[in-house]
Amino acid sequence: MNVVKKEVKASQKPPGCSPASPEGKAGSVGDQRQRFRKSNVASVSVAHMLHDIYSSFFAPLLPLLTEKLGFTYAMAGMLSVVQKLPSLLNPLIGIIADRMLIRSALIAAPLVTIFAMSLLGRASSVLLLGILLFTCGISAAVFHVTAPVLMRQVSGNQIGRGMSFFMFGGEIARTLGPLLITAAVSWWGLEGTWRLIPFGLVASLLLFLNLRTIDKKHLQHFQGGKKSTLGKTLRKIGPFFFLVAPIILFRGFSKTALTLFLPAYLVDGGYSIKMAAAALAFLELAGAGGALMAGSLSDRLGRKKVLLVIMVLTPILMFLFTLAMGFLQWVLLGLMGLIFFASTPVFMAMIHDLNSDRPAFANGIFMTVSFAASSIVALLVGVLADRYGFVITYQITAALSVCAIPFTFFIKDKSQPPKG
Repeated sequence: MNVVKKEVKASQKPPGCSPASPEGKAGSVGDQRQRFRKSNVASVSVAHMLHDIYSSFFAPLLPLLTEKLGFTYAMAGMLSVVQKLPSLLNPLIGIIADRMLIRSALIAAPLVTIFAMSLLGRASSVLLLGILLFTCGISAAVFHVTAPVLMRQVSGNQIGRGMSFFMFGGEIARTLGPLLITAAVSWWGLEGTWRLIPFGLVASLLLFLNLRTIDKKHLQHFQGGKKSTLGKTLRKIGPFFFLVAPIILFRGFSKTALTLFLPAYLVDGGYSIKMAAAALAFLELAGAGGALMAGSLSDRLGRKKVLLVIMVLTPILMFLFTLAMGFLQWVLLGLMGLIFFASTPVFMAMIHDLNSDRPAFANGIFMTVSFAASSIVALLVGVLADRYGFVITYQITAALSVCAIPFTFFIKDKSQPPKG
């Protein structure tokens, strides 16, 4: 009888896993890849937070910089284009990252951003301001292409959840960034923002020690072995980006108008620079909540359903914001934060649902599309604001956001949320 029982138990084991095989043990390589590694996820999220705290300084400083250097809102939009110009290199960065270990980029990129953005207040000309923003753009491109790939690897089979935590770090950063840079201006003046550099360096050192705990083996099965040709990869992921690009472009009008020009919009409407910075921080804080929820919801409900809700609510909220005053403005800012920033982790999860063996390359294309679209939009919004004022400009962006809805219906959802 004992022999029969042992045979029955042995027959119940997964195929190919003998009792003595490594694959049959808990903690095997396959199991490790499926685990959601909380400590590693937190490390990558904190790296994102540190980088984006400093990269978010431009928008809250915009009213002061325009006054100091005497440039128009159209020029402000052009400077935003300059900052995003290195994003054109994202696919190339992605090709390199698919072949190399990427942990170093998570340390080097924030260091460059810390120096460049802390010196904005010292810029004595628009040219120097543009150089600093372009430098930040290079480091941002490297970081935002490589970091999501590492996040994918430490998220196991909960990619949407991992991308939510990644974007949560970025949105919390854009909450803290305006508050930090406004406080720095209050303490040291616009010329004294360089004093934030040592704080960033200390944070980078602590982050370096933390990131060293991420095992290189999490990346080896992507960075090793033979890759598909670029042509084959593009044919596989091309249809997805063909639909995503117009969605990002049309919806980007409202999102870029809100994030880049919100302090200028509110100052133009009678708010103080401190209140305008607080409003931007509040928007980004709500955005952190939206980013944190959206990816996990898309794991359960499906990516496409979540995206459709976001695309429908975006123009409605934006238009209502232009009509609101006082307390209602703050309520709408909170709602817009929850909705406007929720799409990015969903898109990033959809990219990794494509299962390309060049994940950094695919992510690089997404970042190129996103940054290129936002650059075009920033310039156009700046021109519209100079000509028509902010209220009418915001209403125009709300109308343009409606155009993103039809494209969303045609996206194929490759996630498989549980049924029942």
